[in-house]
Amino acid sequence: MTRMTLLRGTAALACCLSAAALAAPSAQAAMHQTYASGQWSAFTGTNADNQAVCGIATNGAEGRRIAIEQRTGETGLQLMLDKASWNIPDGTNVDLTLQIDRGAAMPFSGRGSHNQIVVDLPFEQSIPLMRQLRSGIVLRVFFPSGNEAMWTGGLSGTSNVINAFNDCRGSLIPAAAPGAPTQPYAAPAGQAAPPGANPPAATQPFAPTPANPAPAAPAPHS
Repeated sequence: MTRMTLLRGTAALACCLSAAALAAPSAQAAMHQTYASGQWSAFTGTNADNQAVCGIATNGAEGRRIAIEQRTGETGLQLMLDKASWNIPDGTNVDLTLQIDRGAAMPFSGRGSHNQIVVDLPFEQSIPLMRQLRSGIVLRVFFPSGNEAMWTGGLSGTSNVINAFNDCRGSLIPAAAPGAPTQPYAAPAGQAAPPGANPPAATQPFAPTPANPAPAAPAPHS
C-alpha cells in the first residue's frame, strides 16, 4: 500500500481506500464503495445495528482508518477512527484534536472501545468540519490523551467524495406523506371544498376509546 508521509516521524494515512478495506473494521457490515476519488472513498450499506448508513473514509498503514458516517434518522454525523493495534477499554473517554492545513485546532471528545474511537458530531458542528475537509489539503489528528503519534494524511478527492456522500444522505430522508392537493383559490364560506381537498381520515386497526358520556338525567317520579 502506498504511503503518504507528510510530516517526518508521524504516522501517515495511505493513499487510497480500496473496496476490500471497507470491510476491515468488525463493526462495518454489508458496506460497499460507491465512489472513489484521490485518497478518499464514499460508501453505503447497513451497519451492525441494521441501520442504513452513508459515509466517507480513508485508510492507512497498520490498520488505520478515518471515517465519517451518517445513519438513517440522524441529522448529525459520527467521526470514527480505527487502528488495528489499539486495545481501548469499553466506554473510555478519549480526547483528540483535528487540524486541517494551518486552520484552528478542533478539539473533540470521543468514546473508545476495542480498536475504535467514535465522536458524535451534532449537525451544527459537522457543517464547518465538512467544509474544511472539502477544501483542505492536509489533515492532522492529535491524541493528547495517550501515546499515539500524530496521524497525517491528504485530502485529495474529498470534494467529489463529499458530493457523493451528500447524494447518499438524501436517500436516508424518508419521503413526505402525500397531502391534500393544493388549490389556487380560497373557497367562499359555506361552499364545499373541491373533491380530494379534504381526504377521509385514515383507517385504523383499533376502536378508539369512547368519550365519557354525559350523566343521564334523573328519571321523573311517577
